Amino acid sequence: MKHQAIVEQLDFSIDPAALDFTTDSANASDSQPRTPMSPSSPSNPSSRTTLSLSLVLRGLGGLVIVAAFVMYLFQGWREGDDLTRCLLLLGHTAILTLAGLASGNLLHEAKGARLFIALALAAVPVNFAFLGGLTYDHLTWDLPSGMGAATSFWTASSGSMAAGSALLVAAASVLGLALAVWLGFRIMARRSVWPLTGLYLLANSALLIPTRDDAAISAILLGLGAVIAALTLPLRRRDTALATPEGIFARAVLLVPLLVLGGRSLWLYAPDALFFTTLSLIAYLALRLAILASAGDSGWRSALEMLAILVAAISTFLAFTSVIDARVIPKIVQVPLTAAVFAALLVDLSTLGSRWRTQYRGAAAMVATLAMLLNLAAFGGFGNALAGLVIGIATLAYGYTARARFVFAMGLITALSGLGFAAQDALSTFTIGGWSALVLLGIATIVAGSVVERHGARLKARLAQWHQHFDREG
Repeated sequence: MKHQAIVEQLDFSIDPAALDFTTDSANASDSQPRTPMSPSSPSNPSSRTTLSLSLVLRGLGGLVIVAAFVMYLFQGWREGDDLTRCLLLLGHTAILTLAGLASGNLLHEAKGARLFIALALAAVPVNFAFLGGLTYDHLTWDLPSGMGAATSFWTASSGSMAAGSALLVAAASVLGLALAVWLGFRIMARRSVWPLTGLYLLANSALLIPTRDDAAISAILLGLGAVIAALTLPLRRRDTALATPEGIFARAVLLVPLLVLGGRSLWLYAPDALFFTTLSLIAYLALRLAILASAGDSGWRSALEMLAILVAAISTFLAFTSVIDARVIPKIVQVPLTAAVFAALLVDLSTLGSRWRTQYRGAAAMVATLAMLLNLAAFGGFGNALAGLVIGIATLAYGYTARARFVFAMGLITALSGLGFAAQDALSTFTIGGWSALVLLGIATIVAGSVVERHGARLKARLAQWHQHFDREG
C-alpha cells in the first residue's frame, strides 16, 4: 500500500521530489519488517556488484551522449536541411529531459534521472551554438571575408533557410530550450531555479550574438565570466543546497556556454594572443569557483590553489604578449600593466580564505616592486618615477595597516626608488611642472599621515570589515 500511494501521488510530476527516489522504495519487500543485520554478518556481495555495475553503465552512457553532442558540434552532419538538423538537436535535448522525468517517476531511480537532466542541461549550449550559426549570415555585421568559416561548419546544408524562417525557428527553439533549462534547474537546485535559469540563458545568449571578431568575443567572455562569478557567490551563501553535488553541477554548468563560445573560435578561426589571454582568465575564474567549493578538503584546495597560480602566471605571460602586439600601448606602461594583472590575481587568491593569504599578498607586493624597479631602470622619466613613488607609498601604507612586514618593506623599496629617480630627474632637467608635482605629492603625503593619525582607529575598523567581507567562504 505504501509503494502504491507514492506512485499515485508523484506519477508524472515535474516536482523535484518526484526524482528523489531510492532503490529501496521500488522493492516490494518494503512493506515487510526488516531484520537488522548483525555486525558479524557479511554484506551482500551481489549488492556491491550491482551498485558498481550501475555506476559504470551510467558513466559510459553519459560519456557516449557527451561524445555524440561534441562530435555533432565540431564535425557536423552535412546531410539534410537546416530545419531537420535543428529539430534533431532539439529532439535529442527534449528526449534527455523526458528520460530524466520518466526515470524518476517510473523506475524510481534518482541517480539515473539526475544524470539525464544534467546531460540535457549540458546539451543546451550545443543548441544555442547551432542557432547562432543559423542566424549569423542574416544578422552579422562582420566583414564578408570572416563569414565563410562560420557558415561552412555550423549551418552548411543542402537547403538554406530564408532570413524570416531562420529567425522564427530560432525564436521558437529558444522558448523550448528555456523551458528545458527551467525544468533542469528546478530539479537540480530548486531554491535557486530562477536566478540560475536567468544566468544560464544569459550565458547561452552570447552564442547568438552575430559576430566572430576576436576582440568582441574576448570582451563577451570576460564580461560573462565576471558576471557569473559575481552572482553565483551570493547565491551559494543564500542556498546551502548549492554545496551538494547537484548544486555544484548547477553552478559549474553555467561555464559550459563560455567553453563552447571559446571552442568555436578556436575551431573555426585563428585567434590572437588576446583571445588566449581571455580563455586563461576564464580558466582562472573556474578554478576560483572550484576553490570556494572545496573549502572542506584541504588537500584538493591546496592543489587547486597551486593550479590557479600556474594559470595566473600563464595569463600574465599571454597578457604581456597581447600588450606587445597592441601597438597603441606605450612601451613604458607594458611591464607595469602586465605585472598589475599578476599582482591582482594573487591578491584575489588571498581573499578566498587561504592559509597562505599572507604569502600571496607578499608575492603580489614583490611583483609590483620588481616591475616598477625594472621599468625605472629601463625607461626612467619623471612621470614613471612619480608613479613608482605613489605605488610604493600605497603599498607600504597597506603593509603597515595590515602588519605585513614583507609588504611594508616592498612598498618602502618602491617608494624610495621612485623618490630617488624623481630627484635625479628633477636635478638634471628642472621644470615647473615636475617641481609642482613633487610639492603636491609631499602635501598629499603629509595630509594622509594626518588622516591616519586622526582617524586611525576608524580606518582600521573599516579595513577589518573589508577583510572579513572577502575572507568569508563562499
